[in-house]
Amino acid sequence: MSIYADTNYRIELSPDKDVIIFKWEDAHRNMSYEDFQEACCNFIGFAFEYQTKRICIDVRNFQLSLPEDFKVWQENIHYPRYYKLGIQKVAYVMPEAAMEYAKEIPPREGKFTLKNFANEQKAFDWLA
Repeated sequence: MSIYADTNYRIELSPDKDVIIFKWEDAHRNMSYEDFQEACCNFIGFAFEYQTKRICIDVRNFQLSLPEDFKVWQENIHYPRYYKLGIQKVAYVMPEAAMEYAKEIPPREGKFTLKNFANEQKAFDWLA
């Protein structure tokens, strides 16, 4: 079920409303870094609204170059929102060629588990 869409990205909710899904559209390549951050905040805002504890982020179409300070923002600003909501699992769907470079986050007390997948079905199987 689509809950938000614009030219840069769309946000969907799985039919059982247990997983929120973020997908990048082609036009996102022209976004500023601030627009990217706003998109991420919008996404997690919908997760709060629907109280979903599992996230699927599809980056197969992602083409934006992020600055070096992205990791600092992610760790200090963005991920704490995940912790506050109680996100349990995050699945990234990415191109097969990117799998060897992608990091995963093992389960830790009070934190979410992050795993990477080359196809959406495997991601959803793991999120179930």
